[in-house]
Amino acid sequence: MKKIVLLSFLFITFWSYGQKKVLSAQLTSQSISIDGKLDEAAWENAPIASNFIMFEPDNGKPIPENKRTEIKVLYNNDAIYVGAMMYDDEPTKILKEISQRDNFGTADLFGVFINGFNDGQQNFEFFVTASDVQGDCIMTDANGEDYSWDAVWSSKAVLTDKGWTVEIKIPYAALRFPGANKQTWGINFFREIKRERRKYTWNLIDTKIGTFTQQNGDLIGIENIKPPTRLFFMPYASYYLNAADGQKTFATLKGGMDIKYGINDAFTLDAILIPDFGQTKYDDQILNLGPFEQQFNENRAFFTEGTDLFNKGNMFYSRRIGGRPSVEPDLND
Repeated sequence: MKKIVLLSFLFITFWSYGQKKVLSAQLTSQSISIDGKLDEAAWENAPIASNFIMFEPDNGKPIPENKRTEIKVLYNNDAIYVGAMMYDDEPTKILKEISQRDNFGTADLFGVFINGFNDGQQNFEFFVTASDVQGDCIMTDANGEDYSWDAVWSSKAVLTDKGWTVEIKIPYAALRFPGANKQTWGINFFREIKRERRKYTWNLIDTKIGTFTQQNGDLIGIENIKPPTRLFFMPYASYYLNAADGQKTFATLKGGMDIKYGINDAFTLDAILIPDFGQTKYDDQILNLGPFEQQFNENRAFFTEGTDLFNKGNMFYSRRIGGRPSVEPDLND
């Protein structure tokens, strides 16, 4: 009899882990200030996503009560809002590190993964560290995480005496989803506690399966939204000062703009006006004595974003664009 009860308990446990979790987003007409405080009235009655499950190292183990995590989602016609409360019984030990975008260092981390088509093919991932550093990428099971993709979104992380909170605003222009009146998105939430080297997700990601993008939960409740045109203008300006001994000092001012335009639900046009790659890091110097061309990594963001289709078989090498030929041709007869 004890064996039957034990087997029944194990079956129910694994069956519950294998089910997709569902979270309902709540419509709001209130203006949400992205300050990390979650003090607007709209957050109070929003449904809660909780009961996180360990991703690594002990896959499938529930998160401890003293590290519980609660997530709420709001939306309006402009954006989707995510509010997260990461409880920690030792808030003074939360790790923080100021770093560059997409480089999380040794800081605690929160992330939200969104698949607007809910087809298990591709996630748009947004991360915020306890130091308020942003990161974003596109995730596919075939190619992994592509951090060359950068979206325009807002976030704020705040440390409290109970842990830390994150407030995120993701404009619809940064996402891809169908034009249906009722939306069902794939979604998952991620938390990493650096000092314990433990990672948790809201919907279980079974490491034995290995298809991360197909193990999201469902986000329901988004209805009748009228998203704006997906159009981003990202201007830049650079100032160069050239000075040398015995020579006249002169300065150069340059400017340009990156443009992103959403043609439809599936296609985006990327354009750049007057490009300036002066801030791109230099290549390591390599002495090539072989008969074959030496290839270097592409460090210019414009040529790395959305190039997954061209990664098969190295059929496209973007470093040849804008570079001098390795051999100067002799055009004289």
